Amino acid sequence: MSNNSIMLFFLLSLFFIASTSSSSSAAVNNTHKCSVQQTLALLLFKQNLSSINFSSEYVYYTPCEDWLGSGYKPMMMNWNTSTNCCDWNGVTCDHSTGDVIGLDLSCGMLLGTIHPNTTLFHLPRLQRLNLAYNDFFDSQLPADIGRLSNSLTHLNISYCGFTGQVPTDISHLHKLVSLDLSRNEFTVLPTNLNISSSSLKLLNLQNTGLQGNLPHNIFSLQSLETLDLLWNSLTGHIPSEISLLPKLVYLDLSANGNGIDNLLIQPHILRLVLPTYLNISSSLRSLHLSSTSLQGKLPDNIFNLEYLEELDLSANSNLSGPFPKVNKSSSIPLRWLDLSSTSLSGEIPTSIGHLKSLVSLDISYCRLNGSLPKSLGNLKYLGYLYLSNNKFQGNMPLELFSLQSLVRLSLDNNQLTGQIDVLDNGPSLQTFQRLTNLTYIDLSHNNFRGDWELDALLSSLPNLDTLILSQCGISVTTSNASKHYVNPGFQLLSLASCSLKVFPVSIRAMTNLQLLDLSNNDIQGHIPYWIGEIGRNLLSVLNLTNNLLTGTIPNVYKDWSWLEGFILNGNQLEGKVPTSLNKCQRLKVIDLGNNQLSDTFPSWLGGLPNLQALILKSNNFYGGIVTSSKYNFPFQSLRVLDLSHNGFVRQLPTKYFQNFNAMKNVVKKNTEPTYMSTNNVYYSVIVAMKGVDLYIPQLSVDYKIVDLSNNKFEGEIPNIIGNLKSLIVLNLSHNNLTGRIPHALANISEIESLDLSWNQLTGEIPQSLADLTFLEFLNLSQNHLVGHIPQGRQFNTFDEYSFGGNPKLCGVPLPNKCIEHLQKPQPEGDGDGEEENGFTWKVVVTGYGCGTLLGIVLGYLMLSTRRPKWSTPNKIFSKFQCHEECAVKGVDLYFPQLLVDYTIIDLSDNKFHGEIPDITGYLKSLKVLNLSHNSLTGRIPHALGLISEIESLDLSWNQLTGEIPQSLADLTFLEFLNLSQNHLVGRIPQGRQFNTFDGYSFGGNPKLCGLPLPNKCSEHLQKPQLEGDGDGEEENGFTWKVVVMGYGCGALLGIVLGYLMLSIGRPKWF
Repeated sequence: MSNNSIMLFFLLSLFFIASTSSSSSAAVNNTHKCSVQQTLALLLFKQNLSSINFSSEYVYYTPCEDWLGSGYKPMMMNWNTSTNCCDWNGVTCDHSTGDVIGLDLSCGMLLGTIHPNTTLFHLPRLQRLNLAYNDFFDSQLPADIGRLSNSLTHLNISYCGFTGQVPTDISHLHKLVSLDLSRNEFTVLPTNLNISSSSLKLLNLQNTGLQGNLPHNIFSLQSLETLDLLWNSLTGHIPSEISLLPKLVYLDLSANGNGIDNLLIQPHILRLVLPTYLNISSSLRSLHLSSTSLQGKLPDNIFNLEYLEELDLSANSNLSGPFPKVNKSSSIPLRWLDLSSTSLSGEIPTSIGHLKSLVSLDISYCRLNGSLPKSLGNLKYLGYLYLSNNKFQGNMPLELFSLQSLVRLSLDNNQLTGQIDVLDNGPSLQTFQRLTNLTYIDLSHNNFRGDWELDALLSSLPNLDTLILSQCGISVTTSNASKHYVNPGFQLLSLASCSLKVFPVSIRAMTNLQLLDLSNNDIQGHIPYWIGEIGRNLLSVLNLTNNLLTGTIPNVYKDWSWLEGFILNGNQLEGKVPTSLNKCQRLKVIDLGNNQLSDTFPSWLGGLPNLQALILKSNNFYGGIVTSSKYNFPFQSLRVLDLSHNGFVRQLPTKYFQNFNAMKNVVKKNTEPTYMSTNNVYYSVIVAMKGVDLYIPQLSVDYKIVDLSNNKFEGEIPNIIGNLKSLIVLNLSHNNLTGRIPHALANISEIESLDLSWNQLTGEIPQSLADLTFLEFLNLSQNHLVGHIPQGRQFNTFDEYSFGGNPKLCGVPLPNKCIEHLQKPQPEGDGDGEEENGFTWKVVVTGYGCGTLLGIVLGYLMLSTRRPKWSTPNKIFSKFQCHEECAVKGVDLYFPQLLVDYTIIDLSDNKFHGEIPDITGYLKSLKVLNLSHNSLTGRIPHALGLISEIESLDLSWNQLTGEIPQSLADLTFLEFLNLSQNHLVGRIPQGRQFNTFDGYSFGGNPKLCGLPLPNKCSEHLQKPQLEGDGDGEEENGFTWKVVVMGYGCGALLGIVLGYLMLSIGRPKWF
C-alpha cells in the first residue's frame, strides 16, 4: 500500500471515530451527514485525479471559459475529511438520508485516469452524474456503471476523452432519462447496445464513432424527445421507423455524409421533412440534416410543416431547385432556416415575407440571383440575415433598414449597387442609423456608393463589434474626433480599398480587436506608436498592405501573444525587422515584402514554431544567411520562403533546408483544399511562378514555395534541396551559383515551376529531370550548360526559351544539332526516318499548308459578303478574349501580367445546351477549358484528347452521358479534372494523369466505376489492354486519314485567320 493510501486510510479512520461520536447529536437535530462508506468512495475516486493546469488554449476553446474567470478554483479543493461530504463542491445529498444522489463535476479542472475498479460507482443511490469537460485521457468507461441501474437517471460524460468500447452494461440503466456520451473517442459502440429505458428523453451520441446504419433499437424509445447523432459515419437511408418516435422534438443527423454511399438521401428520403412520411407533424420542432449528401430538388411544400421551428439543410451541394414559395394561408412557426451552401437557384420569392416568425435566415453560398425582395421587410423578428456569395443585383430595399431587430447582416460577395449612408441626413434613405442592435455588418465585394464617416458610424451603432467594408465601393473618412463612442468589445475591422487617408484613432479604443485590415488604401506617414496597444493581446491579424507608410516599423509587439498574421507588404518602410515579433509565438505569416527595409537575415524568426510563410522580397536585406545556434530546429513549419530581390550573399542556407519539414512529405491532396487562414480570413500572396507574377487570393497549405532569386548567392546548389519533395515552386535564378544541376532535384516530385536561369551552372542537364511529371515551367537559360538536352515526357513540351544562352547545349528545341558522339539513340518508333511503305510527314504538312491557304481564301470570300452563322456565340470557340481574373484548376486566380501563351476558355455558369463540338479539340494550345454548370448533353468528344497543352478541364454539373474517352488519359499536362455531377457511365480510364485524380473528379456519376471511386466494375466492363489499339491502320505507315485531317485542320485554321484579318482590317496584299 502506498504512503498516500496509508495516510488516507488513517484519516478516514479518524473521520469514522468522529462520525460515530457525533451520531447521537445528529439524530437529535434530525440531520443526516454523508455516510462513511460514501465519503470513502468519493475520496478514493479523488485520489487518482489531479487538477489541470489550464492553458489559455483550453480556456478559450471550451464552454467552461465563463466558469474559469478570476478566483475560480478546481472543483475538488474542499474535498477533505474535516467536512461533511454533502457540503463538498459538486456533491448533492438527500437531506433525509444523507445519501449522495447527485455528482456534478463538469468543468471541474480534473485530470487523470478512471480505473476499472473505481469507487465512483459505489454510491448506490446516485441519480445524476455529470463529468463533462474534464480530461480522463485514455480512460475507458468502466463496466461497473451498471451497478447504478436502480438509481441513475441522468448521465453526462461528454468531452471527457474516454476511449475504447462503451460497455454493454450501460444498457442496464433502465431508469435513464438523459444520456450524453458525445465528443469522446470511443472506438466503437457495441452493435448490441440496447438502451432499454422507457423513460429516456435525451440521447446524445454526437461524434462517438457510430458507423453503419442507424441502431434500430433507438426506435423503441417511445419517450425520446431529443436525438443527436451529429458527426458520425452513419450510412444508408434514414429508416421510416423513425416515425415511431411520437414525442421526438429535436433530430440532428448532420455531418454524416463523408462518403459516396453515406446517407444518400433519395427522393423518398427527401420526404423525411414532410409529415406524410414521418407522421411527426405534431412533435418535431427542430430538424438538422446539414452535410448529409442530400440529393434532388428541394420539395415545394417544405414550408407546410405546421410545427417546425428549426430547419437546417445546409452544406448539401447536390440539393437544387428554386427557393420554394410560401403559402400565405399557412401559419408557419419557422424561426431558424439554413439552406446555405446548397445549389438553390433563381430569385428569392416575394412570398418569403410570409415567414413572419423568422429570426435567422441563411441562404449564403448558393446560386441565387435577381434583386432582394421588399417583402424581407415584413420579417419583423429577423435578427440574422446571411445572403453572401450569391449573384444578387440592384439596390438594397429600403424596407431592410426598418428591421430594428437585425443583429447580423452579411451581404458580401454579390453584385449589389446603390447609395448607402450612415446617418438619416445623408443623400439616400438607405441608412444604418436606426439599426442600433447591429453587431455585425459585412458589405464587402459589392458595388455600393457612399461616403461614410467612421466615427459617426461607430457612435450610432453602439453594439457593433464587426465591420467589413473591403472592396464594396464605399469611401471611408475619419475626423479622428476625440469624443465619440467606440464599443470596447469591437473585434474585427476590415476597411481594405476604402480610400482611407489616415489611421483611424478610433481603433486605439478597440481593446478587444482581433483583426485589423486597412490594406490597399492611401494611408500616409508613420505607423503610430500606439499600434501596440490595440487589441491588447487578442489581435490575430494586422494587414497594412499597399499603403504609403514610411519610417520604421515600431518595435511594440511583445504583448501580441495571439498574433498570427503580420502583413505590411507594399509600403515604403525602412529600418530593421522588429525583434519583438519573436514574442509572437503563434505567428503563421510574416509578409514585409516590397519595402525599403535594410537588415541582415532575421535568423531569430526561426524560433517561431508555427511560422508557415516568410516573405521579405524586394527590400535591401544584405549579408549571408547565417543559422542561429539558439534554435535546434528552426523554420520547421515553413511552407513559403520568398527572399527574392535583395542583396543576400554567400552560400544558399543549406542548414535551413534541412529543417523545412513541412516541405518534405508529399501529403495526399484532400478533396477540398485547405487554406491558410485566421478567423475565416484567408492569406494571399504574390509569387513569381512560371515566368509571371501571380496573385493567389487564398494560399493553400499545399502550396510550397522557395524563391531566392535576384540575390548574390554563390556556390553550388545543395543536394539537400531534393528532400523538399512537396515543393511546387523553386526559383534560384539571377544569382552566381556554380557547379552542376543536382540529380537530386528529380526527387521533388510535386514541382511545377523550376527556374535556375541567369547563373553560372555547368555540366549536363540531368536526364532524371525529364521524369518530373508535373513540371510545367522550366528555365535553365543563361548558364554554361553543355551536352544534349534530355528528351521525353515534360521536356518535349519546353521551347527554346527554357534553354537559350547556353552555347554548348544542343538538340531539340535548340537549333544547334548535336555532333555524332553526342547523339543519343532514339527510342524505337521515334525517329525522323520515313516508313518504308507509309506516307511521310511531308505529305501531311503539304495537306495542312494547302488547306490553310484554301481556308484563308474561303474565309476572306465568305466574310467579305456576310458574317456566317457559325460565328455566332453558339460557336464561340472561333474567338476568345481572356480577362485578368480566371478560374484555373478549381480556384480564381488573378493574373497581373497575362502571358500570351496562357490561352483560356471559360463559359461556365451559363445556360448553354447541346453537345460539345468536336472542333474544340483543334484548340491544341488551350490551357484551361471550363464548361461547367451548364446544360450540355451528349458524350465527351474523343477530340478533347487532342488538346495536348491543357492543364485544367472542368465539365462538371452538366448532363453529359456515355463513357469517359480513354484519350483523355494521354493528356500529359492535365493537372485538374472535374467531370463530376453528370450521367457518365462505365469504367474510369487508368494510367498516366488519371492515376493522380481522386474521387472528387468523378463524383455524382452513379454509374461510373473503378478507381478512385469505391464502386467496383462488373466483369464485362473490364477492358483488356489491346496491343497497338488502333482502327486497322497500316502496320507501320500513316494513313490517308492523317493527310485528310491535316488538310481539314489547315482549312479550318485558314478560315479563322481570314476572319481575324478581316476583323482587324483588309490586308494590303488583297
